[in-house]
Amino acid sequence: MGLGEAVQIGTMLTVTAISSVLLIVLGVIYFAVSLVIIKVSAGLVGYSAVSAETAVLSAAILSAASLVASNRK
Repeated sequence: MGLGEAVQIGTMLTVTAISSVLLIVLGVIYFAVSLVIIKVSAGLVGYSAVSAETAVLSAAILSAASLVASNRK
């Protein structure tokens, strides 16, 4: 293994680590935005007594479905 191959492997590992962290951060932001949208929408429809557990479950299902759907081509 030459120096060029080591640099290329190091670059690939760095890009993979940075993109993984970025995807996790964006996933958390998307989850938080979904949670706010669900709570506001439930209030507009008249379900003002939506529990936190129900809202979090709904946001989690929405986020998971979005991730699964984005993998489909």
